[in-house]
Amino acid sequence: MGRADTAAKAYTGQRDIFADAFNFYLYGGRQVLHPEQLSELDSTELSYPFGADGRGEPVQKYRDVLKSAVFMEDGKAAYLLLGIENQTSVHYAAPVKNLLYDALQYARQVELTAKRHRESGDYKGHGGSEFLSGFYQEDKLFPVITLILLFSPDEWDGPRTLREMMEAEEPEILSMVPDYRVHLVAPGNLLPEELKRFHTSLRNVLGFIKYSKDREGMKTWLSRDGAEVRFGRKEIDLLNTCVGARLDMEGKEEIRVCEAIQQMIDEASEKVKRETSEKAAREASAKAAEAARKAAADATEYMQLQGVQNLIKNLHFTAEQAINALGISEADGEKILMKL
Repeated sequence: MGRADTAAKAYTGQRDIFADAFNFYLYGGRQVLHPEQLSELDSTELSYPFGADGRGEPVQKYRDVLKSAVFMEDGKAAYLLLGIENQTSVHYAAPVKNLLYDALQYARQVELTAKRHRESGDYKGHGGSEFLSGFYQEDKLFPVITLILLFSPDEWDGPRTLREMMEAEEPEILSMVPDYRVHLVAPGNLLPEELKRFHTSLRNVLGFIKYSKDREGMKTWLSRDGAEVRFGRKEIDLLNTCVGARLDMEGKEEIRVCEAIQQMIDEASEKVKRETSEKAAREASAKAAEAARKAAADATEYMQLQGVQNLIKNLHFTAEQAINALGISEADGEKILMKL
């Protein structure tokens, strides 16, 4: 498991964060599901499809987070199995992936029900079909809902339903294919007013991610909703590993995001200034070296010209004889001839 996966699982595994995500998605932000109503479940989905005797090849998958929820609905206890799948990028086969998780969980419920009947021996009054399947006519399944949390500023452009992945387009054929819909929370697709329906640090985590690639949007968010936002270790680990935030805790229990980002901006500005200064120094040094080289070349050329002129005047050499006598190169000699 990578660092981003570990950080995301540690964050969304918290009961208050988990409840907040589902209250947003299922109830529009109303506080229907409470953290104390959630119980941790084994996130390993293992099933032996498909028979009451439990024989067959096992299928095993690992969810990120799975919890059971029990709450009152119309005076009766309602049971749900809720799962969260964390994504740091778009998964283009998400409908199939989540369908498999949910199908394995339903198969597991059937198997556990059949096991309970076998252990209790309560076959009396039930027909052969019920006995063979291990699942009685009055038995019921608990609903399973899997929610994807995308910890990336990118908008989700992948399929959201199983039918979107089908090559067939004929309505008659598609009508025979049971559809499966992906439940998704993606910061890039959320409107600013939707963020306000979260009631935990998830609101600010998703807000930070939403604007992490939008400098002007980030400045606006920090000046308004994010002005007093503080993040703890789990939030910082999540943001640093998933979107490369580079926020530094500096040994603190929590940090104020505005100050941390301003520090990052100041450090970036200092780095630019330092690099600009170093570049200017290198350019100045190179210019000085070039000027010195040119001055030396000019001095050499002047001395050569004076020597040729002296030989011509005092010893009556021709220009070519003087150049050869002084051992001047052919290229430099041509320059001198042009100046005589």
